[in-house]
Parts: sequence; structure tokens; C-alpha cells
Amino acid sequence: MTETATAGAELHALIRQLDASCRAQRTALPHDAPPPDSWAAVLFRVRDLKFLTPLEQIAEVLEVPVEITRVPGTQPWFLGVANNRGTLLPISDLAVLTQGGQPGERRAPPGRRRARDRVLVVRQVESPCGLVVSETLGMRHVRHDDEVETLPEGLGLSARYIDTAYRVDDEAVAVLRLERLLADPLFNAALG
Repeated sequence: MTETATAGAELHALIRQLDASCRAQRTALPHDAPPPDSWAAVLFRVRDLKFLTPLEQIAEVLEVPVEITRVPGTQPWFLGVANNRGTLLPISDLAVLTQGGQPGERRAPPGRRRARDRVLVVRQVESPCGLVVSETLGMRHVRHDDEVETLPEGLGLSARYIDTAYRVDDEAVAVLRLERLLADPLFNAALG
């Protein structure tokens, strides 16, 4: 056999090994069907607090746009508008809105975002709205039986938008009702 043929045979054997390994691990992947008596949620973090929100309220998750056009005379938590595939997307900093402080505080210098920052695009009838969060931690199927009686501490202003919490990964995580947040006159008073 030539060197080229030997290298090709070795490569083919390696590919077969990788394929067999992937197929063996495939059984460990989560099932497509959600567990019975559960609901689908997005788990995310705002500064040091974790939150859940129903999956049906989120249209998509984006990286923070590089270009956000600031709108003069608006509240500090309203970052501005960005072009999202031809649609103007108003973007607000959820940490500043619900926990106070200045945009980018405890995150990154002004004008720069941390790599984990994401924009949750909230599904609305009229037009979408983007909320910057510190990190998205994935989608979860939350069992109704995992509801806890006590809300986590330190929720700040976000407590206005929370009425329940669930145990996720051995900790109580509050459910942030985005429809309630978006209907709040405080949120709608973006113009200073």
C-alpha cells in the first residue's frame, strides 16, 4: 500500500471510531418529549439572580448587537434601538431596570458587553422588544411539582413581576412574567 492509501485507511478507521462513539453517547441525550406535568422555560441570569420565563414568551435569543442607536432623553435602562434583520428592535437593560445602577455596571466598560450577555427577544403582538440579560442558561422543562412556597431573596424591583418560584438544580428560581413587565407603566415610560 502507498503512504497516501495508508493515511486514507487510518482516517477512515478514525471516522468509524468517532461515529461509533457518538452513536453510543446518543442514548444519553435528553428525550424530545417533555416530561409529563411540566412546562418549558428559558433559564437566564440577571447579574447574580437566576430567573425562569415561559418559553412561549421568547421569540429568539440574540447576541447583543454591536450597533445600538441611543435615543436622547430616555431612561438609563433603555439602551436604544438596533436593526434585527430589517426590523427595529428596542433594547432595554433588564438589570438596570429591575436592580438599578447604570447600563453596563458590573458587566463591562461602557460601549462593550461581556461575551455572555444576550438579548431575549420578547414575543409581542405589536412589535418585538429586546431585554439584555447577563447570561442565558438554556431551556428547561420544569415540573409543576417543583414549585416552592418561598421566593428567592434580593429580587429588588423584579419582585413586581414574580408570583412563583420553582426548584431548578437544587435552588429556588423565580419566574419572571415578561408580559407583566412589558405592561408596567414604568417600563413604558422609557422617554425621560
